[in-house]
Amino acid sequence: MGMPDIATTTTASLGSQPDPPQRSGPLGRTFLILWTGQTVSTIGSALSAVGIAVYVFVTTGSLAWLGVLTAVEALPVLLMSPLLSSTDRLDRRIVMIRADVLAAIGPAVALAIALTGTIQPWQLAIAGFLGGIGTAFQVPAYQAALPHLVEKPALARANGLVQLGPAAAIVLAPALATAIIAHWGITALLLADLATFAVGIGTTALTQFTAVAPVGTDDDGSSRAALNWLRTDGRGLLVLLATMACINFVMAFFNVAFFALAVDLGGVARAGLAPTLGGVAMIVASIAIGTLGIPTQRIKAFTLAIAAMAVANIVAALRPSFALLILGATIGLATMPIAAAVISTVFHERVPASMHGRVFGLRNVLSQLLSPVGSAAAGLVGAFVAAPAMAPGGALASSAGRVIGVGAERGAALLLLGVAAGLCLLLIPLIFHPAIRSLNQKTNNGSDRSDANDCRSDGPVSVSSHSPWRSDSEAAAVEVGEVLVG
Repeated sequence: MGMPDIATTTTASLGSQPDPPQRSGPLGRTFLILWTGQTVSTIGSALSAVGIAVYVFVTTGSLAWLGVLTAVEALPVLLMSPLLSSTDRLDRRIVMIRADVLAAIGPAVALAIALTGTIQPWQLAIAGFLGGIGTAFQVPAYQAALPHLVEKPALARANGLVQLGPAAAIVLAPALATAIIAHWGITALLLADLATFAVGIGTTALTQFTAVAPVGTDDDGSSRAALNWLRTDGRGLLVLLATMACINFVMAFFNVAFFALAVDLGGVARAGLAPTLGGVAMIVASIAIGTLGIPTQRIKAFTLAIAAMAVANIVAALRPSFALLILGATIGLATMPIAAAVISTVFHERVPASMHGRVFGLRNVLSQLLSPVGSAAAGLVGAFVAAPAMAPGGALASSAGRVIGVGAERGAALLLLGVAAGLCLLLIPLIFHPAIRSLNQKTNNGSDRSDANDCRSDGPVSVSSHSPWRSDSEAAAVEVGEVLVG
Protein backbone atom coordinates (compact mmCIF):
# COMPACT_ATOMS: atom_id res chain seq x y z
CA MET A 1 0.00 0.00 0.00
CA GLY A 2 1.23 3.47 -0.84
CA MET A 3 0.69 7.01 0.31
CA PRO A 4 -0.64 10.09 -1.52
CA ASP A 5 1.74 12.84 -2.56
CA ILE A 6 2.58 14.41 0.79
CA ALA A 7 4.14 17.36 -1.01
CA THR A 8 0.77 18.59 -2.19
CA THR A 9 -1.70 17.57 0.50
CA THR A 10 -2.31 18.83 4.00
CA THR A 11 -3.47 15.48 5.28
CA ALA A 12 -2.17 12.06 4.37
CA SER A 13 -3.19 8.48 4.54
CA LEU A 14 -1.50 5.21 3.73
CA GLY A 15 -4.14 4.11 1.30
CA SER A 16 -2.90 4.74 -2.25
CA GLN A 17 -0.40 2.89 -4.35
CA PRO A 18 3.20 4.20 -4.62
CA ASP A 19 4.58 5.33 -7.93
CA PRO A 20 6.21 2.65 -10.10
CA PRO A 21 10.01 2.39 -9.90
CA GLN A 22 12.07 4.46 -12.31
CA ARG A 23 13.98 2.68 -15.05
CA SER A 24 17.56 3.73 -15.47
CA GLY A 25 20.72 3.34 -17.49
CA PRO A 26 23.68 0.97 -17.14
CA LEU A 27 25.86 0.93 -14.05
CA GLY A 28 29.22 0.46 -15.75
CA ARG A 29 32.17 -1.85 -15.20
CA THR A 30 34.16 0.59 -13.04
CA PHE A 31 31.40 0.90 -10.47
CA LEU A 32 30.78 -2.85 -10.35
CA ILE A 33 34.46 -3.68 -9.74
CA LEU A 34 34.76 -1.09 -6.97
CA TRP A 35 31.41 -2.15 -5.51
CA THR A 36 32.52 -5.81 -5.43
CA GLY A 37 35.63 -4.98 -3.39
CA GLN A 38 33.72 -2.74 -0.99
CA THR A 39 31.03 -5.41 -0.56
CA VAL A 40 33.66 -7.99 0.42
CA SER A 41 35.18 -5.53 2.86
CA THR A 42 31.75 -4.76 4.35
CA ILE A 43 31.09 -8.46 4.90
CA GLY A 44 34.45 -8.83 6.65
CA SER A 45 33.77 -5.89 8.96
CA ALA A 46 30.34 -7.31 9.83
CA LEU A 47 31.92 -10.72 10.42
CA SER A 48 34.27 -9.14 12.94
CA ALA A 49 31.51 -7.08 14.61
CA VAL A 50 29.17 -10.05 15.04
CA GLY A 51 31.94 -12.35 16.21
CA ILE A 52 33.15 -9.84 18.77
CA ALA A 53 29.57 -9.32 20.01
CA VAL A 54 29.10 -13.09 20.40
CA TYR A 55 32.47 -13.41 22.13
CA VAL A 56 31.72 -10.60 24.60
CA PHE A 57 28.13 -11.67 25.31
CA VAL A 58 29.05 -15.32 25.85
CA THR A 59 32.03 -14.49 28.08
CA THR A 60 30.36 -11.73 30.12
CA GLY A 61 26.60 -12.31 29.67
CA SER A 62 26.22 -8.52 29.80
CA LEU A 63 23.82 -6.46 27.68
CA ALA A 64 25.58 -3.36 29.03
CA TRP A 65 28.87 -4.38 27.37
CA LEU A 66 27.08 -4.86 24.04
CA GLY A 67 25.75 -1.32 24.30
CA VAL A 68 29.16 0.08 25.22
CA LEU A 69 30.88 -1.65 22.28
CA THR A 70 28.32 -0.30 19.81
CA ALA A 71 28.51 3.20 21.27
CA VAL A 72 32.32 3.36 21.20
CA GLU A 73 32.46 2.26 17.55
CA ALA A 74 30.04 5.04 16.59
CA LEU A 75 31.87 7.86 18.41
CA PRO A 76 34.58 8.47 15.75
CA VAL A 77 31.93 9.54 13.23
CA LEU A 78 31.09 12.41 15.57
CA LEU A 79 34.63 13.27 16.65
CA MET A 80 36.09 13.33 13.12
CA SER A 81 33.40 15.61 11.68
CA PRO A 82 35.63 18.77 11.66
CA LEU A 83 38.03 17.00 9.25
CA LEU A 84 35.45 15.72 6.76
CA SER A 85 36.08 18.59 4.32
CA SER A 86 39.04 16.55 3.04
CA THR A 87 36.59 14.26 1.23
CA ASP A 88 35.78 17.16 -1.13
CA ARG A 89 39.25 18.72 -1.39
CA LEU A 90 41.05 15.47 -2.26
CA ASP A 91 40.47 12.73 -4.81
CA ARG A 92 37.77 10.61 -3.19
CA ARG A 93 39.41 7.43 -4.43
CA ILE A 94 42.58 8.33 -2.52
CA VAL A 95 40.54 9.18 0.57
CA MET A 96 38.84 5.77 0.35
CA ILE A 97 42.17 3.92 0.20
CA ARG A 98 43.73 5.83 3.08
CA ALA A 99 40.59 5.55 5.18
CA ASP A 100 40.38 1.77 4.63
CA VAL A 101 44.01 1.42 5.72
CA LEU A 102 43.23 3.49 8.81
CA ALA A 103 40.12 1.42 9.55
CA ALA A 104 42.19 -1.77 9.41
CA ILE A 105 44.25 -0.53 12.37
CA GLY A 106 41.44 -1.47 14.75
CA PRO A 107 41.33 -5.21 14.01
CA ALA A 108 45.12 -5.24 13.64
CA VAL A 109 45.52 -3.88 17.18
CA ALA A 110 42.96 -6.37 18.49
CA LEU A 111 44.77 -9.21 16.72
CA ALA A 112 48.09 -8.19 18.27
CA ILE A 113 46.51 -8.22 21.73
CA ALA A 114 44.79 -11.57 21.14
CA LEU A 115 48.07 -13.17 20.05
CA THR A 116 49.73 -12.16 23.31
CA GLY A 117 47.00 -13.51 25.61
CA THR A 118 43.33 -13.22 26.52
CA ILE A 119 41.68 -10.11 25.14
CA GLN A 120 39.33 -8.13 27.37
CA PRO A 121 36.08 -6.36 26.39
CA TRP A 122 37.56 -2.92 27.10
CA GLN A 123 40.46 -3.69 24.76
CA LEU A 124 38.00 -4.68 22.01
CA ALA A 125 36.18 -1.39 22.63
CA ILE A 126 39.41 0.58 22.07
CA ALA A 127 40.15 -1.40 18.90
CA GLY A 128 36.62 -0.69 17.66
CA PHE A 129 37.15 3.01 18.27
CA LEU A 130 40.39 3.02 16.27
CA GLY A 131 38.74 1.22 13.37
CA GLY A 132 35.82 3.62 13.48
CA ILE A 133 38.13 6.57 12.77
CA GLY A 134 38.89 5.22 9.30
CA THR A 135 35.26 4.35 8.67
CA ALA A 136 34.29 7.95 9.48
CA PHE A 137 36.18 9.07 6.36
CA GLN A 138 35.70 6.05 4.11
CA VAL A 139 31.89 6.00 4.11
CA PRO A 140 31.28 9.61 2.96
CA ALA A 141 34.10 9.36 0.40
CA TYR A 142 32.55 6.20 -1.10
CA GLN A 143 29.08 7.77 -1.12
CA ALA A 144 30.39 10.96 -2.73
CA ALA A 145 32.26 8.96 -5.40
CA LEU A 146 29.14 7.26 -6.78
CA PRO A 147 28.08 10.10 -9.13
CA HIS A 148 31.57 9.88 -10.70
CA LEU A 149 31.09 6.19 -11.44
CA VAL A 150 27.61 5.83 -12.91
CA GLU A 151 25.33 7.70 -15.26
CA LYS A 152 22.80 10.05 -13.68
CA PRO A 153 19.73 7.86 -14.21
CA ALA A 154 21.52 4.88 -12.63
CA LEU A 155 22.19 6.51 -9.24
CA ALA A 156 19.12 4.96 -7.60
CA ARG A 157 20.12 1.49 -8.83
CA ALA A 158 23.72 2.01 -7.69
CA ASN A 159 22.53 3.09 -4.25
CA GLY A 160 20.35 -0.02 -4.13
CA LEU A 161 23.27 -2.31 -4.94
CA VAL A 162 25.43 -0.59 -2.32
CA GLN A 163 22.94 -1.91 0.25
CA LEU A 164 23.68 -5.46 -0.92
CA GLY A 165 26.93 -5.50 1.07
CA PRO A 166 25.25 -5.00 4.45
CA ALA A 167 22.50 -7.41 3.41
CA ALA A 168 24.97 -10.15 2.46
CA ALA A 169 26.84 -9.45 5.68
CA ILE A 170 23.70 -10.11 7.71
CA VAL A 171 23.23 -13.45 5.95
CA LEU A 172 26.83 -14.62 6.11
CA ALA A 173 28.30 -12.96 9.20
CA PRO A 174 26.25 -14.65 11.98
CA ALA A 175 26.84 -18.20 10.75
CA LEU A 176 30.49 -17.66 9.82
CA ALA A 177 31.33 -15.62 12.93
CA THR A 178 29.86 -18.11 15.39
CA ALA A 179 31.57 -21.01 13.61
CA ILE A 180 34.94 -19.24 13.57
CA ILE A 181 34.67 -18.24 17.25
CA ALA A 182 33.62 -21.77 18.25
CA HIS A 183 36.32 -23.65 16.30
CA TRP A 184 39.28 -21.29 15.93
CA GLY A 185 38.69 -18.42 18.33
CA ILE A 186 38.78 -14.65 18.01
CA THR A 187 42.27 -14.62 16.47
CA ALA A 188 41.02 -16.33 13.31
CA LEU A 189 38.06 -13.95 13.20
CA LEU A 190 40.31 -10.89 13.21
CA LEU A 191 42.56 -12.42 10.54
CA ALA A 192 39.52 -12.91 8.29
CA ASP A 193 38.52 -9.28 8.83
CA LEU A 194 41.99 -8.04 7.83
CA ALA A 195 41.95 -10.25 4.72
CA THR A 196 38.69 -8.66 3.53
CA PHE A 197 40.14 -5.21 4.21
CA ALA A 198 42.96 -6.14 1.84
CA VAL A 199 40.42 -7.04 -0.87
CA GLY A 200 38.63 -3.72 -0.46
CA ILE A 201 41.83 -1.69 -0.53
CA GLY A 202 43.22 -3.68 -3.45
CA THR A 203 40.20 -3.28 -5.72
CA THR A 204 40.01 0.46 -4.98
CA ALA A 205 43.72 0.86 -5.73
CA LEU A 206 43.47 -1.11 -8.98
CA THR A 207 40.30 0.60 -10.20
CA GLN A 208 41.25 3.67 -12.20
CA PHE A 209 38.88 6.60 -11.79
CA THR A 210 39.15 10.19 -10.68
CA ALA A 211 36.60 11.52 -8.24
CA VAL A 212 37.49 15.12 -7.48
CA ALA A 213 34.59 17.41 -6.61
CA PRO A 214 33.92 20.25 -9.08
CA VAL A 215 34.39 23.77 -7.77
CA GLY A 216 31.12 25.28 -6.56
CA THR A 217 30.14 28.92 -6.33
CA ASP A 218 29.92 30.45 -2.85
CA ASP A 219 31.72 27.42 -1.48
CA ASP A 220 35.05 27.82 0.32
CA GLY A 221 35.44 24.07 0.77
CA SER A 222 34.74 24.12 4.51
CA SER A 223 32.27 22.10 6.53
CA ARG A 224 30.73 25.39 7.65
CA ALA A 225 29.80 26.20 4.03
CA ALA A 226 28.07 22.81 3.67
CA LEU A 227 26.21 23.31 6.94
CA ASN A 228 25.13 26.79 5.84
CA TRP A 229 23.78 25.30 2.62
CA LEU A 230 21.78 22.77 4.63
CA ARG A 231 20.33 25.58 6.74
CA THR A 232 19.15 27.49 3.67
CA ASP A 233 18.65 25.77 0.31
CA GLY A 234 18.86 22.33 1.89
CA ARG A 235 16.59 22.97 4.87
CA GLY A 236 14.32 20.06 3.96
CA LEU A 237 17.31 17.72 4.08
CA LEU A 238 18.37 19.17 7.45
CA VAL A 239 14.94 18.48 8.95
CA LEU A 240 15.05 15.00 7.44
CA LEU A 241 18.46 14.48 9.06
CA ALA A 242 17.08 15.44 12.48
CA THR A 243 14.30 12.89 12.02
CA MET A 244 16.83 10.26 10.92
CA ALA A 245 18.92 10.95 14.04
CA CYS A 246 15.88 10.17 16.18
CA ILE A 247 15.14 7.04 14.11
CA ASN A 248 18.71 5.81 14.59
CA PHE A 249 18.46 6.48 18.33
CA VAL A 250 15.35 4.33 18.50
CA MET A 251 16.85 1.62 16.27
CA ALA A 252 19.88 1.39 18.58
CA PHE A 253 17.50 -0.21 21.08
CA PHE A 254 16.42 -2.67 18.37
CA ASN A 255 20.02 -3.72 17.70
CA VAL A 256 20.67 -4.61 21.34
CA ALA A 257 17.25 -6.15 22.07
CA PHE A 258 17.09 -8.24 18.90
CA PHE A 259 20.48 -9.86 19.54
CA ALA A 260 19.51 -10.73 23.12
CA LEU A 261 16.19 -12.25 22.00
CA ALA A 262 17.87 -14.28 19.28
CA VAL A 263 20.26 -15.83 21.81
CA ASP A 264 17.47 -16.39 24.36
CA LEU A 265 14.89 -17.93 22.02
CA GLY A 266 17.18 -19.75 19.61
CA GLY A 267 20.14 -20.59 21.82
CA VAL A 268 23.72 -19.84 20.83
CA ALA A 269 23.64 -22.50 18.11
CA ARG A 270 20.59 -21.01 16.34
CA ALA A 271 20.97 -17.35 17.31
CA GLY A 272 22.29 -16.43 13.88
CA LEU A 273 19.30 -17.94 12.03
CA ALA A 274 16.96 -14.97 12.59
CA PRO A 275 19.33 -12.27 11.26
CA THR A 276 20.44 -14.63 8.48
CA LEU A 277 16.91 -15.08 7.14
CA GLY A 278 16.30 -11.37 7.57
CA GLY A 279 19.47 -10.77 5.62
CA VAL A 280 18.15 -12.92 2.77
CA ALA A 281 15.17 -10.56 2.62
CA MET A 282 17.61 -7.62 2.54
CA ILE A 283 19.47 -9.19 -0.38
CA VAL A 284 16.25 -9.69 -2.33
CA ALA A 285 15.24 -6.08 -1.66
CA SER A 286 18.69 -4.76 -2.62
CA ILE A 287 18.73 -6.70 -5.90
CA ALA A 288 15.21 -5.49 -6.68
CA ILE A 289 16.26 -1.86 -6.13
CA GLY A 290 19.44 -2.40 -8.11
CA THR A 291 17.36 -3.72 -11.01
CA LEU A 292 14.23 -1.56 -10.89
CA GLY A 293 15.24 1.59 -9.04
CA ILE A 294 13.07 3.30 -6.42
CA PRO A 295 9.72 5.14 -6.56
CA THR A 296 9.88 8.73 -7.77
CA GLN A 297 8.11 9.85 -4.61
CA ARG A 298 11.17 9.26 -2.47
CA ILE A 299 9.89 10.40 0.92
CA LYS A 300 6.69 8.38 0.55
CA ALA A 301 8.81 5.25 0.04
CA PHE A 302 10.98 6.10 3.04
CA THR A 303 7.92 6.71 5.24
CA LEU A 304 6.40 3.37 4.29
CA ALA A 305 9.69 1.64 5.07
CA ILE A 306 9.74 3.15 8.58
CA ALA A 307 6.12 2.13 9.12
CA ALA A 308 7.01 -1.44 8.12
CA MET A 309 9.90 -1.42 10.60
CA ALA A 310 7.46 -0.49 13.38
CA VAL A 311 5.19 -3.40 12.43
CA ALA A 312 8.20 -5.74 12.36
CA ASN A 313 9.15 -4.84 15.94
CA ILE A 314 5.63 -5.55 17.16
CA VAL A 315 5.60 -8.95 15.43
CA ALA A 316 9.00 -9.89 16.90
CA ALA A 317 7.93 -8.94 20.44
CA LEU A 318 4.41 -10.41 20.50
CA ARG A 319 5.20 -13.81 22.00
CA PRO A 320 8.32 -15.68 23.16
CA SER A 321 8.47 -17.45 19.80
CA PHE A 322 11.59 -17.90 17.69
CA ALA A 323 9.37 -18.17 14.59
CA LEU A 324 7.80 -14.77 15.29
CA LEU A 325 11.24 -13.27 15.89
CA ILE A 326 12.35 -14.56 12.49
CA LEU A 327 9.19 -13.18 10.83
CA GLY A 328 9.74 -9.79 12.44
CA ALA A 329 13.39 -9.78 11.37
CA THR A 330 12.43 -10.64 7.80
CA ILE A 331 9.89 -7.81 7.58
CA GLY A 332 12.09 -5.24 9.28
CA LEU A 333 15.38 -6.01 7.56
CA ALA A 334 13.76 -6.15 4.12
CA THR A 335 12.80 -2.49 4.50
CA MET A 336 16.28 -1.28 5.46
CA PRO A 337 17.85 -1.34 1.95
CA ILE A 338 14.84 0.55 0.65
CA ALA A 339 15.12 3.24 3.31
CA ALA A 340 18.90 3.55 2.89
CA ALA A 341 18.78 3.67 -0.93
CA VAL A 342 16.02 6.28 -0.90
CA ILE A 343 17.90 8.57 1.50
CA SER A 344 21.20 8.25 -0.40
CA THR A 345 19.46 8.96 -3.71
CA VAL A 346 17.66 12.01 -2.31
CA PHE A 347 20.99 13.45 -1.16
CA HIS A 348 22.75 12.65 -4.44
CA GLU A 349 19.94 14.34 -6.35
CA ARG A 350 19.57 17.47 -4.25
CA VAL A 351 23.05 18.32 -2.93
CA PRO A 352 25.49 20.23 -5.20
CA ALA A 353 28.28 17.93 -6.37
CA SER A 354 30.96 20.22 -4.92
CA MET A 355 29.57 19.50 -1.43
CA HIS A 356 28.82 15.78 -1.68
CA GLY A 357 31.67 14.63 0.57
CA ARG A 358 31.02 17.16 3.31
CA VAL A 359 27.24 16.87 3.24
CA PHE A 360 27.38 13.07 3.25
CA GLY A 361 29.84 13.33 6.14
CA LEU A 362 27.57 15.73 7.99
CA ARG A 363 24.66 13.46 7.16
CA ASN A 364 26.45 10.55 8.81
CA VAL A 365 27.37 12.72 11.81
CA LEU A 366 23.91 14.20 12.34
CA SER A 367 22.01 10.99 11.65
CA GLN A 368 24.33 9.08 14.00
CA LEU A 369 24.47 11.82 16.63
CA LEU A 370 22.21 9.98 19.04
CA SER A 371 23.26 6.42 18.14
CA PRO A 372 26.05 6.10 20.75
CA VAL A 373 23.66 7.43 23.40
CA GLY A 374 20.97 5.04 22.20
CA SER A 375 23.29 2.04 22.21
CA ALA A 376 24.56 2.72 25.71
CA ALA A 377 21.05 3.53 26.96
CA ALA A 378 19.62 0.36 25.40
CA GLY A 379 22.04 -1.85 27.32
CA LEU A 380 21.39 -0.04 30.59
CA VAL A 381 17.61 0.18 30.19
CA GLY A 382 17.43 -3.45 29.14
CA ALA A 383 19.52 -4.70 32.05
CA PHE A 384 18.25 -2.47 34.87
CA VAL A 385 14.72 -1.40 33.87
CA ALA A 386 13.06 -3.66 31.29
CA ALA A 387 14.33 -7.01 32.59
CA PRO A 388 13.31 -6.38 36.25
CA ALA A 389 9.93 -5.02 35.08
CA MET A 390 9.17 -8.21 33.16
CA ALA A 391 10.50 -10.62 35.80
CA PRO A 392 7.90 -12.60 37.80
CA GLY A 393 6.37 -10.12 40.23
CA GLY A 394 7.84 -7.20 38.28
CA ALA A 395 6.04 -3.92 37.62
CA LEU A 396 4.79 -4.96 34.17
CA ALA A 397 4.60 -8.72 34.59
CA SER A 398 0.84 -8.69 35.20
CA SER A 399 0.05 -6.27 32.36
CA ALA A 400 2.47 -6.35 29.43
CA GLY A 401 3.52 -9.82 30.54
CA ARG A 402 0.09 -11.18 29.60
CA VAL A 403 0.80 -10.25 26.00
CA ILE A 404 4.53 -10.72 25.46
CA GLY A 405 5.29 -13.24 28.21
CA VAL A 406 6.77 -13.05 31.70
CA GLY A 407 10.42 -13.41 32.60
CA ALA A 408 13.49 -11.21 32.86
CA GLU A 409 14.48 -12.34 29.36
CA ARG A 410 11.27 -10.71 28.02
CA GLY A 411 12.74 -7.33 28.91
CA ALA A 412 14.27 -7.31 25.43
CA ALA A 413 10.78 -7.85 23.94
CA LEU A 414 9.55 -4.86 25.95
CA LEU A 415 12.33 -2.81 24.37
CA LEU A 416 11.10 -3.83 20.90
CA LEU A 417 7.60 -2.57 21.73
CA GLY A 418 9.19 0.70 22.77
CA VAL A 419 11.03 0.81 19.43
CA ALA A 420 7.73 0.33 17.56
CA ALA A 421 6.10 3.16 19.53
CA GLY A 422 9.05 5.47 18.86
CA LEU A 423 9.01 4.77 15.12
CA CYS A 424 5.26 5.44 14.94
CA LEU A 425 5.78 8.84 16.57
CA LEU A 426 8.50 9.67 14.04
CA LEU A 427 6.10 9.02 11.17
CA ILE A 428 4.40 12.31 12.11
CA PRO A 429 7.16 14.65 10.85
CA LEU A 430 7.79 12.43 7.82
CA ILE A 431 4.16 12.82 6.77
CA PHE A 432 3.28 16.33 7.89
CA HIS A 433 6.40 18.52 8.16
CA PRO A 434 6.31 20.93 5.18
CA ALA A 435 10.11 20.97 4.71
CA ILE A 436 10.22 17.18 4.44
CA ARG A 437 7.10 17.08 2.28
CA SER A 438 8.78 19.45 -0.18
CA LEU A 439 11.41 16.78 -0.90
CA ASN A 440 8.75 14.81 -2.78
CA GLN A 441 8.43 17.63 -5.30
CA LYS A 442 10.19 17.06 -8.60
CA THR A 443 12.79 19.55 -9.77
CA ASN A 444 13.07 21.05 -13.25
CA ASN A 445 14.41 17.92 -14.90
CA GLY A 446 11.63 15.80 -13.46
CA SER A 447 13.38 14.17 -10.55
CA ASP A 448 16.60 15.65 -9.27
CA ARG A 449 19.35 18.27 -9.16
CA SER A 450 21.36 16.42 -11.76
CA ASP A 451 22.37 19.56 -13.62
CA ALA A 452 24.74 20.20 -10.71
CA ASN A 453 25.61 16.59 -10.11
CA ASP A 454 26.69 15.18 -13.47
CA CYS A 455 30.30 14.79 -12.40
CA ARG A 456 31.54 11.52 -13.86
CA SER A 457 35.15 11.99 -14.89
CA ASP A 458 36.28 8.51 -15.82
CA GLY A 459 34.99 8.56 -19.39
CA PRO A 460 31.91 6.92 -20.82
CA VAL A 461 30.32 4.04 -19.02
CA SER A 462 30.25 0.81 -21.01
CA VAL A 463 26.81 1.32 -22.51
CA SER A 464 27.33 -1.07 -25.38
CA SER A 465 25.93 -3.93 -23.30
CA HIS A 466 22.70 -2.00 -22.76
CA SER A 467 20.87 -2.71 -25.99
CA PRO A 468 17.68 -0.73 -26.65
CA TRP A 469 15.97 -4.11 -27.00
CA ARG A 470 17.12 -5.29 -23.59
CA SER A 471 15.41 -4.67 -20.26
CA ASP A 472 17.28 -3.01 -17.37
CA SER A 473 17.33 -6.28 -15.45
CA GLU A 474 18.94 -8.07 -18.39
CA ALA A 475 21.50 -5.27 -18.73
CA ALA A 476 22.31 -5.51 -15.05
CA ALA A 477 22.87 -9.25 -15.39
CA VAL A 478 25.24 -8.69 -18.32
CA GLU A 479 27.18 -6.06 -16.35
CA VAL A 480 27.58 -8.34 -13.33
CA GLY A 481 28.63 -11.16 -15.65
CA GLU A 482 31.31 -8.96 -17.22
CA VAL A 483 32.87 -8.41 -13.80
CA LEU A 484 32.75 -12.10 -12.87
CA VAL A 485 34.46 -13.20 -16.09
CA GLY A 486 36.99 -10.34 -15.98
